[in-house]
Amino acid sequence: MMTDSGFTAAADIHRPTALRTRWKAQFEWEGTRLMQMLGPVRGSSVPLEVLAYVSESPEVRETLRATVRDLLPGSLNVRVRSAYKAGYFWLTEEVRPVWQRTQADRVVVWVPPGPPGSAGRFLQELYPAAALFEREGIEGVFEQGSGPAYVAALYRQGVQVWQSECAVPVQPRLSLDGREVLTPTGWLTVRDGAHTLIDERLPTDADLFWEWYCAQVIPRVLELADERPGLPVFRSLSVIAQLSEPDLGLDVLSERVSMTEALAEEVYFGTVDALKHHLGAAANSRTLMSGSIAPVVVAASNLNGWATVTLSEWGDVEFPPAVDPATTLAQVAGEPASDFLKINGPPPPVQTWRAARAQAEKHRAEWHIPATSVEGRPIPAVVGSGSSRAGGVLLTGGQHANETTGPVAAVQFIGALAAAPVPFAVLPLENPDGASLHRALIRFNPAHMHHAARYTSLGDDLELRLRVGDRRWEAAGRQWAAQTVGATLHLNLHGYPAHEWVRPYSGYAPFGFESWALPAGFMTIVWFHPGYAPAARELADAIARRLVQHPDLVEQTGRACRAGAAHSLKPHYELIRGLPFILAEHPGALCPITVITEAPDETIYGEEFRMFVRAHLTVCEAALAHHLAHPAPASSPTSSG
Repeated sequence: MMTDSGFTAAADIHRPTALRTRWKAQFEWEGTRLMQMLGPVRGSSVPLEVLAYVSESPEVRETLRATVRDLLPGSLNVRVRSAYKAGYFWLTEEVRPVWQRTQADRVVVWVPPGPPGSAGRFLQELYPAAALFEREGIEGVFEQGSGPAYVAALYRQGVQVWQSECAVPVQPRLSLDGREVLTPTGWLTVRDGAHTLIDERLPTDADLFWEWYCAQVIPRVLELADERPGLPVFRSLSVIAQLSEPDLGLDVLSERVSMTEALAEEVYFGTVDALKHHLGAAANSRTLMSGSIAPVVVAASNLNGWATVTLSEWGDVEFPPAVDPATTLAQVAGEPASDFLKINGPPPPVQTWRAARAQAEKHRAEWHIPATSVEGRPIPAVVGSGSSRAGGVLLTGGQHANETTGPVAAVQFIGALAAAPVPFAVLPLENPDGASLHRALIRFNPAHMHHAARYTSLGDDLELRLRVGDRRWEAAGRQWAAQTVGATLHLNLHGYPAHEWVRPYSGYAPFGFESWALPAGFMTIVWFHPGYAPAARELADAIARRLVQHPDLVEQTGRACRAGAAHSLKPHYELIRGLPFILAEHPGALCPITVITEAPDETIYGEEFRMFVRAHLTVCEAALAHHLAHPAPASSPTSSG
């Protein structure tokens, strides 16, 4: 049935035998709908001004502009702007040519005030304009505006030479967790000079998809949550969509503009947010067991869109059966597929396991499989003994499986730990189910950050897994390793997005992760138990002293920090020796001192991938050296170590 909003929807229900529900929909391309909206003025003899906002790439928008001019040959001015990141594309496509032509040396941009709770929303939307200004040698200033549009003024030697503005079409709506937010949308305005002939919202392809998903799929997900209180809601939720939406790299900071990626993020986090809101869970909870969510959204220019969603249920099964770790040994047998020291992208889980086992054999360390994942994959541990009074060292990687450089660095650091006089345990890949999903997702979109692979196949964060009977699956590995070596130092290797992280239908910045919306280069976090603040500060400085010896890392981090800070109301980190750090007391942490590395590695490959692996290793080397020189037993929290 064709609905008023422009999509055709159908549902194929295969319950109860297959315990599966499938929805399908088709979406008429917004370019076609734009031409339909222009129907009343087609052939007009009056000169017209046309301003359209569509969520398309620059190339597609230029094609649409030419088509509109052909339809309205007497038009005075036809502009087709981007509905997604409207402010940034306006600056690059309309303002930049003017500052280059006028040889302006300063640009001031007045930014619309954001809605309550999202004051920096429109400032972030301009990202990475600050990096563009820096690269092109023009002074850029962002000021708080008072109206609903961006306003830019150009100056040369202190004299204003030009001014213009850009409206931002937005649609008020409720997010899936019940918050009032402003979301980007399309628009069409046609004037004949004195009169406005058309001034209407033009829903984008993304709008149609998201509204359909929220109306059709989310209600069934919430029903399942009510049917299975305290249990994983579903086995899997597969979402595949093809839409004519922008997905392109920029020529600054390795940044991307991708509405297809943003929609995949919305499918994952929006579904989880809806469940939390429905069940009364805290917005920042990481213990909800939603089930596995796998969204794939790909771009297909100038075509009608489509989507297929498949929801697989558990039926009468409460939890997956426990797997005997001994049955997983065959998965780690065999030789490593390549030299792990030269790897330049996220490896498949089996390659990480085999490389870790080879390192264990090379350095005569013990090899254990203390736990298995929900789907039966092994959680290997490499364990070594030592005599140091400093306490053991626990090294973990891959807790969040779309953070790709940590497992590689963890395997490579085994040799250094084995050479030190310290008990140690290395779990290089704590979340192999997530890593397996990540491998599948990057085959479709290697440049997307894929947070759907962040957590386990049950949908929770293994670090915070609630005990269900005697089953902890992945989380049991870390618990076993820390106890086995008496760990007092935890090196926890992580990552975060390498380009802007956006959730356009939830308030633009990623709800609950707003501080991590913009990359700020390689970052280090030090958690500490009460009484360990001086030790944490000293350790952070020791880490910074080593990191600054890597000029490529310092340069990349400095450039990212400057750009990110210009588009944020307040950075969430402090600078130590020019590098970003976060120091925080965390009484519930596993060890008295926890060092968390945060590499902007989601979507990174090649030399950048290797650079961030080296950064992880540098932090580990500094922390290990400091740990050995300044022993701080867990029983002595007042130690200065």
